[in-house]
Amino acid sequence: MVKINRPFTGIFAVFLLFLSCWGCWFSISGYLAFFKSNDVIVFSWKVGVMIFAAPILFYFTYLAFYATIKNEPAKMNNKLANSLVILAMFGAVFSLLFSLYLSYNLNSHGYKICPKGSWMDPNEYAKDINLCP
Repeated sequence: MVKINRPFTGIFAVFLLFLSCWGCWFSISGYLAFFKSNDVIVFSWKVGVMIFAAPILFYFTYLAFYATIKNEPAKMNNKLANSLVILAMFGAVFSLLFSLYLSYNLNSHGYKICPKGSWMDPNEYAKDINLCP
């Protein structure tokens, strides 16, 4: 019988849950800012893919909570996991293409790209350069 380290698995599950929720919120706020044409829009393909990768993170969170509560290893449903991975890969392609479209669309509507502190930061688009942080 496999022994589960319940406190570690429980902390990991809570961490995954917060990471998934934060990623969903950040990604949805980027999409909504674009569709509502806010003054400042924060978006990149990495921000866009978070909403598509969240279901697989929620599934891993469920597995970790199951292992913590039942004190036994959880069995993964391979068909569900494969479907969620395919959704995440589709999301990566979609968010890359949507990011290119968004950049073109916002530039044509007069938005300016704010200077970035790091090359890893998402792009920030603002109607006026003074709105940049």
